[in-house]
Amino acid sequence: MTCKMCKERGQTWEGDKPRCAFESGVFNEDNWQCATINALRDLVYEGQSPMPPRVDYRYCEDQKYATVCIDGIEGADGALALWVSWYKNRGGTDQAWLLYDDGAPAKPTERQVLAILEATQA
Repeated sequence: MTCKMCKERGQTWEGDKPRCAFESGVFNEDNWQCATINALRDLVYEGQSPMPPRVDYRYCEDQKYATVCIDGIEGADGALALWVSWYKNRGGTDQAWLLYDDGAPAKPTERQVLAILEATQA
């Protein structure tokens, strides 16, 4: 199954087909050009001035990562932050984790990422 945003966008380029990060409903590292994860990367990516207030972006030897403060966002299910990491700008996203103050990190669901995107872009 493909996420809502991938279905809406379709394939808008020639070449390899996208691999949705949410085919099972939960983030999967084996992704490429997933529309939902690309929207998240756009939210947190360098070069914005100013950077969105909830975002802390870092760059370290071609590895990029960002932490988004999501405390209090409805639909984030009590998570405090979303941490996301990717290499260069190649279309794949290596990791995405919800961080909690009282439990182990968990991979986000499509529903959670959509809620975070909606709340941070409002």
